[in-house]
Amino acid sequence: MAGSPNRPDDEGAPRWVKVSAAIAIVLVAVFLIVHLAGGGMTGHTP
Repeated sequence: MAGSPNRPDDEGAPRWVKVSAAIAIVLVAVFLIVHLAGGGMTGHTP
């Protein structure tokens, strides 16, 4: 095997960072969908 040193699979960010980022992206996407659909933030108006 030319040029393939034995390295661990976890070269990037730790798993908890990836999971936290995925959860944050999902929450932002849900917020945007609800807000753009007109169903969100209606309780804030008097």
